[in-house]
Amino acid sequence: MKTSGRILFISSGGEETGGTGLRQAIQLAQAENAALTMMSLYPDLPEQYHYLQKKFENFLETVIQKSLDAACSDLGIAEGCPDCSVIVRETARIPPAIRVIREVIHTGYDLVIKDAEPITGGKGFKGMDMTLLRKCPAPIWLARSSSRMRKKSRITVAVDPESKETGEHELSLKLLRKASDLVGIFNGTLDVVSCWEYEFEKILRYKAWVNVPESEIQANVEEYRKSHKRRLDSLIEESGIHCKHHVHHMRGGPEELIPSFIEQHSTDILVMGSVARTGIPGFLIGNTAENIFESTSCTLLALKPDGYVSPVTL
Repeated sequence: MKTSGRILFISSGGEETGGTGLRQAIQLAQAENAALTMMSLYPDLPEQYHYLQKKFENFLETVIQKSLDAACSDLGIAEGCPDCSVIVRETARIPPAIRVIREVIHTGYDLVIKDAEPITGGKGFKGMDMTLLRKCPAPIWLARSSSRMRKKSRITVAVDPESKETGEHELSLKLLRKASDLVGIFNGTLDVVSCWEYEFEKILRYKAWVNVPESEIQANVEEYRKSHKRRLDSLIEESGIHCKHHVHHMRGGPEELIPSFIEQHSTDILVMGSVARTGIPGFLIGNTAENIFESTSCTLLALKPDGYVSPVTL
């Protein structure tokens, strides 16, 4: 996946060698020749222990560095490759997610990676994860471990060829290109998913106001399906992706169809946009995207349109 060279991994301070998020962060950084920063957050120390702050931070740095070295060794990556550094930050009585977002805005990170917080049932995201999805201007990668043992990762990208807001078309192109890059990095296969509905169909079938022949309704639905598929094919062609991919043009609402597709096809990584109106601070996340996120059980890479303005300030 192409970045501008800065990846931020949020460490829990206790990553194991096989930790999904850390391993993926290292693989992404190595594949893109990007600088990887591992950041650990800790709450304010009680006043009587402030004199231990530096010693505590040094301890955290040592623990994280050991996890990093062990993960690189397990992946067969030589020491010092990729370019990695460790930083420790006190939350200073603000929520950890806001601390991360301020770090992203101040430093200009291009991707934020963390392990998804454990959640009952294994679907959806909560707490810090949702705040990052809603308010962080950088792409968010929330990693989940997979119990499926296979050599190839299955990657799904969800796109909408119908642009309703400024920047949505460019976002769809970006999603396709990011997903294609991931296929090469993680030795994956790619599924391109797009959902369509002829919204006027229900109105036409409401006989109280008009009597439209069933054949005419079906013809209208089929024409819309074909039109939507043409736009989807054009979008994929414009993206310029060259990896082998399967297109799934599905009829119905994305909130129901995409989570179901993920389960049925054992998706490992979902790539999609959290559509927000560009340039409007505080417009956090689209309802459709949030509903899908709440039902997602795999690793998620979520992108916002160019020009998104975070409501968080420095």
